Amino acid sequence: MKKRKKVTMQDIAIELGVSKVTVSKAFNDQYGVGEELKTEILQKAEEMGYKFKGLSTEKKKQANHVTVFMAHKFFGEGSKTYFYVHMYQSITRELDALGYTSSLSLVAPEDCGSNLQGLIKGRNVDAVMVLGNLEDVFLERIRQLDVPRIYVDCIDVSSIQNCVLSENIYSMYEVTRHLLDQGHHYIGYVGSVTVTQSIADRFLGYQRALLERKIEFNPEWVIEDRDYHNEEIDFKLPQEMPTAFVCNCDETAFRFIKALREQGLNVPEDISIVSFDNDSYAESCEPPLTTVEVDIEGIAKAAAKKAKRRIEKKKPSSRGATMINGKVIYRQSVLPHRVGSY
Repeated sequence: MKKRKKVTMQDIAIELGVSKVTVSKAFNDQYGVGEELKTEILQKAEEMGYKFKGLSTEKKKQANHVTVFMAHKFFGEGSKTYFYVHMYQSITRELDALGYTSSLSLVAPEDCGSNLQGLIKGRNVDAVMVLGNLEDVFLERIRQLDVPRIYVDCIDVSSIQNCVLSENIYSMYEVTRHLLDQGHHYIGYVGSVTVTQSIADRFLGYQRALLERKIEFNPEWVIEDRDYHNEEIDFKLPQEMPTAFVCNCDETAFRFIKALREQGLNVPEDISIVSFDNDSYAESCEPPLTTVEVDIEGIAKAAAKKAKRRIEKKKPSSRGATMINGKVIYRQSVLPHRVGSY
């Protein structure tokens, strides 16, 4: 007997003469799809035998709902890392396991959040999550919402107990110490320290490792990688180069290695590199990066549990942010420093 073909969102889109994106928005109760079309899409999906992930349609109507806000650029065609996409997918799985539904709202740089209140009421939202850094004006609107707010991989100082973060300081200290153990005493840092809290915390970890070995910090070896709006900028390399660099994330390291190569410098033969995240850039980079692996599943689980506690109006489990430890992944971007080499 021939196995029945699995019905996909694309099959439903073709049947109704709409785009796959429209079908996806209807399934996730996102803006941009009218109620009439949304109903038609859901009915067609059930008619064709589409297998919804998670709860049944009836249960979804009764379930608590969490909306996740994320910068549009992390989901756009120009994004190659998909770091936050993977984190969002993990969060939805954890929320689903707790019996909650979720939806994703992508935030453009110019979005000031003026329609947030309407969106929250329209979706019957019980809690919101902010995933990654957003513009200050949008975050201020988030703070005004009368629903629980969870901040994932970003910090809101007025609601620190509702933040879930990758542990940055000690993890970056540990990977910087790896460079020191390999004989590198001249180490720079690549990252715009004042733009995000995570970059600043990783910078502190880098500095702590240098202080521990009584190595003087050279501010000329701190290289900016982005502007105030978190958009990438060209690197300005110092005239006198160190033998190694600590990069605040894998995407920056990927771009930085390319910039070094354009100046005739090779990694790791001339300059060793360590980084942070262990996303898709880490392995696709040439050479593959020694980096700190972020525990995406651990962060997602903690964020979902925190949302549940807040929705059930329980007190926060701690007064501070929830920190999830990472681990160093050792690859080929580091070589021992040879005395007399570049």
